[in-house]
Amino acid sequence: TSQLEEIFACLDLAQNEHGSFLWLQAFERNYREKIFNVVKQNKGRGRWRTRQGVGVARASAQITFCMDDREEGFRRHLEDIEPSIETLGAAGFFGVAINWRGLDDTSETPLCPIVVTPAHAVHEFAEEDQKSLEEQHRQRRKSRLWIKDLLHHETRRNVFSTALLIALSAPFALLTLVSKSLFPGRFGQWIQNKRDYIDLSVNTHVQINAQSDEPATIDNPRHGFTDEEQADRIENFLRVIGLPSGFAPLVIMMGHGSSSQNNPHMAAYDCGACSGRHGGPNARIFAAMANRPEIRKLLKQRGIDIPQDTVFLGAEHNTCDEVIEWYDLEQLNSEQSQAWQKINAKLDQACQLSAHERSRRFMSASTNMNNRSALAHVVARSYDFSQARPELGHATNATAFIGRCSLSQGAFFDRRAFLISYDPSTDPDGKIVEA
Repeated sequence: TSQLEEIFACLDLAQNEHGSFLWLQAFERNYREKIFNVVKQNKGRGRWRTRQGVGVARASAQITFCMDDREEGFRRHLEDIEPSIETLGAAGFFGVAINWRGLDDTSETPLCPIVVTPAHAVHEFAEEDQKSLEEQHRQRRKSRLWIKDLLHHETRRNVFSTALLIALSAPFALLTLVSKSLFPGRFGQWIQNKRDYIDLSVNTHVQINAQSDEPATIDNPRHGFTDEEQADRIENFLRVIGLPSGFAPLVIMMGHGSSSQNNPHMAAYDCGACSGRHGGPNARIFAAMANRPEIRKLLKQRGIDIPQDTVFLGAEHNTCDEVIEWYDLEQLNSEQSQAWQKINAKLDQACQLSAHERSRRFMSASTNMNNRSALAHVVARSYDFSQARPELGHATNATAFIGRCSLSQGAFFDRRAFLISYDPSTDPDGKIVEA
């Protein structure tokens, strides 16, 4: 009896150290054994262990996502819908550390891991034939923001202007409050559409080529990259993810970010590899570099031969509302555009399935939602100012796979796994996996 009491005493959660630690070890071992069992049972099910050879079909598209655990479910659904699509995972800045300034930005923002300081800057500019439209865009946006700031500050300056503005704006404020409370999704999208209509849309490009030979330093970041620097970044990234050959007609770099109305931890929802910011610009810049004939010529000399019919595209996946934003689609010819439309249709389906899977954890979601209503629900959550955590974060991350997609493809990891692409057959010295 005394021995049994000692054994059960070890399992007492009230104990300060031994009991809790023992339970923690058991809990982690239980999860670890489940993961190992899944990998064992999944052996041989995954595709793309090799991309070339007899009987190996060419992928219709290769999509590189951020390794983020929230993309695990999205990738799983996409691969189930369209087996001809190969997905890969990597750090979401895609090996391109930059100081970024978008068309409407007033200053540069570093898009890279927090431990990296960029030595290069890349800015977004309007296309040459869009200059007049750009001026209208700037004036309209400036006027809209001026009115917004005026209303915001004038209600705090003095008694008379505050009382007048409150009286005039009260009906509109009430209508807005009711709409945001009862119809957050539809009202939020309506406001966004009106804002886009007022501001006007401008076609842009990114200036990735260096305009001078001055050295790029942290103290004096240079605008753009030289051809050698661009080739270095494309080569290093493709080798790291195990994609030095076997390219699909469409190679998509899918950055990610998140949008919400009232989130006190917004940066924690964005791309960690971009210092808590959106990774779309990195994806767009990588694609622009990889599409340049000069860069492909340099890559071919280094043993990476990208077919002429392969085109790189940049995109950004919003992990909160499942919206995908595309960049530079005008570069596609008619055949490539048709191929993209087919891939985009599959991505739309994956968005709905991902939203449905996520909704099972939301107390605000109905238990009998279909895929379409689930997507509408997550869109509404992104616009709902009562949702301080519209995604519920990604704090359940528990494991990471470093290897070929075939290792984990087809298995269900409940959005808890980082999926990091790596091909040991292209890394005989182990330098890539060590890094």
